[in-house]
Amino acid sequence: MDSDSKTDILEDDYYSVLNLPKSASPEEITFAYRRLSKIYHPDKHVDEKKKKDAEILFNKTQKAYEVLKDPHQRAIYDCVGVKGLKTEGWEIVHRTKTPQEIREEYEALARDREERMLRLRTNARGVFTAQIDATDIFEPNQYLDYDEDDSYIYIPNIEVSSMSMSMSTEAPITLRDTIVLSGNLSSRSGSVSSSYKRLLSTNGWVKYDLTAGNGLHVGAKIFKMITKTVFGTIEGSLNDLTSGSLRPVGRILLGTSLGARTTGCISLGGRVSSFKHTSLSTEIEHNTERSYCMCKLEIGLAPAISMLYTWKFIEQDLLLRIYAKAGALNSRLEYGVEKKVSKLNTFAATVQIDTINGVTLKIKFIRASHTYIFPILLSHDVITPPIFYATFVPIVSWFVAKNVILDPIMKDYKNREINKQREVNKKRMVELRQEALAAINLMMATMERIVREETIKSGLIIVFAKYGNADLINQSGLSSFDESDTLQPNIIDVTVPLQCLVKDSQLILHTTTKCQLPGFYDPCIGEDKVLTIQYTYRDQNYEVTINDNEPLRIPRPHSHLVRTSTPS
Repeated sequence: MDSDSKTDILEDDYYSVLNLPKSASPEEITFAYRRLSKIYHPDKHVDEKKKKDAEILFNKTQKAYEVLKDPHQRAIYDCVGVKGLKTEGWEIVHRTKTPQEIREEYEALARDREERMLRLRTNARGVFTAQIDATDIFEPNQYLDYDEDDSYIYIPNIEVSSMSMSMSTEAPITLRDTIVLSGNLSSRSGSVSSSYKRLLSTNGWVKYDLTAGNGLHVGAKIFKMITKTVFGTIEGSLNDLTSGSLRPVGRILLGTSLGARTTGCISLGGRVSSFKHTSLSTEIEHNTERSYCMCKLEIGLAPAISMLYTWKFIEQDLLLRIYAKAGALNSRLEYGVEKKVSKLNTFAATVQIDTINGVTLKIKFIRASHTYIFPILLSHDVITPPIFYATFVPIVSWFVAKNVILDPIMKDYKNREINKQREVNKKRMVELRQEALAAINLMMATMERIVREETIKSGLIIVFAKYGNADLINQSGLSSFDESDTLQPNIIDVTVPLQCLVKDSQLILHTTTKCQLPGFYDPCIGEDKVLTIQYTYRDQNYEVTINDNEPLRIPRPHSHLVRTSTPS
């Protein structure tokens, strides 16, 4: 979620208000409304304060019901939320249209907005690379600053061997046409290039390239989905690097899907005029949510086999990569890590061991659309000391920087965002808290009735439940909960509202935030929240903890059972 959305005024979630999934049928919507109406209807209460509270909650429940029972209003609400139901926010909707037509019209407007944004947007990207030669640290060849005792103080010579900068600007003209202008400037040469890409259909595109500077390059590439599982590309270029004449180069690739997450392809490419400079390669890729694997075999002037494997730690925004290549002319081993330290910042470090180029430590830092790369050559030969230091120094440096610099900065940033969100919704949160407390007060009679019914048949009894800050609840658990914990502003007791949601010895919660369920509110806006429930069923004790947006269905006798140790 971006920073803009974080500071929006909280809107009512009508599905959560009625404890319904977004796929709820009209019958389920009506049933949920009638069930809550029995609790909130003002005519069911004699006390004036309760009657006033019931009127507020009944109106809120009735509003949710009126929107969700009307197919037109529900279609608008599903597309753009509460703001779409306001007349000034949905001028384009004609009440004579069907819900499907409303959704289609909204999607068409969204595409129009996207096209207008494309015309106004340019995507600038930059890459800065500085080649650093630090081989003098591990391969000393110069001694300086002799002292009086003829001993010496050695100062390694570290220098920047080359630098390069490249900038590219992506300018979408329409949803189908994109132009990219780029330039590259290095300490030795420079070039300017442009490309034009057009989507021919949902199954293909064509791209043209032109590069001038340090020779001339003219190329074209066509991609086409041949069938649902087979695709191919054809590309050709004319290159003029040194000879002053254009040299034709071509490549043909044919790929196919070998499974839901596996792709295989074979390609043939090289100089059109010389068969000996042509190579044949075959490649297989397997990509899952947690890993990526690629194997490639090249046959030609320089035959080689290579493999790349990536472990994806999604929860930690961390990637671990290892790459190995064995070839007739050169062999290489690379391993490294890439860590997303914030929404816009990514840090990566890779160790490259090459039989020709020696040992190199590559540091990469990505900030938004700009990339900074620092390849540090540690030795011309493959020797142990630079490999050791290149592996462990970045790891130690990262942990020091993370604990001393990054963690405090990110913690401060998160706190500022939470405070901003709380300030914007300060008045709204007071209203929601008062509504939740009033709802619990109105629910007491219903809760007592449900408990009596469930007790008679040894059904589902909510012994205790709390909702709020994930860290505090996970640390304390239910066993250590006492009356004083109810005073904490970021944890609330939700036993009564959950018991009122029990029907036929079952409690079902859906994939929505729990803070807008009847009798709930958000006690710690902006923070991670969990719901912990202790319940009994068939005279057995159970306990479960779920995340805020996680669905739940209880009882679950096998997975939620509390195991008690028996004395020996």
